[in-house]
Amino acid sequence: MLSCQLAQFPLGRKLPVAARPESKLVFTIALGTDENGVTLIMQQDGKSGQDYIAIEEDTMVEIVLRGEQLFFSKAYDAITMKESDLEFFYGAIEYGQYDCDADRYKSISFVARYNRGGKRGATHGFNVNVDLWQPNGKPQWIGLTIDPDIKNPPP
Repeated sequence: MLSCQLAQFPLGRKLPVAARPESKLVFTIALGTDENGVTLIMQQDGKSGQDYIAIEEDTMVEIVLRGEQLFFSKAYDAITMKESDLEFFYGAIEYGQYDCDADRYKSISFVARYNRGGKRGATHGFNVNVDLWQPNGKPQWIGLTIDPDIKNPPP
């Protein structure tokens, strides 16, 4: 069990300086099952087996939660960064795909500024804060933080 607070810095609300996103990528998060139990599936569309977001140019990033049990957190920002000084690279957050019945969102988008001249494989850690719907008997929500990475620039 974790005994310390997770670093949670809000994503910048403004567009990152000089970012001109001309491309879009979609990163999906879902729950799955295999012979060992429940699994977390994270993947950038078009990049089979890649469980991180690769920023190869200024990009609009959309994170989509798949399935009927995952929704973005109602209590916390949907996405938070693990470092306080990353607003230079990420910002202009927008919520999407609102589910009226759950009173929560299924997608979020933000602009990522390409780290020109940055060290290849530089990792920017971030948190995806979700609520897991447990429909057994009286429905209840369980808050979870998922921990993918952004590689900017990728290896």
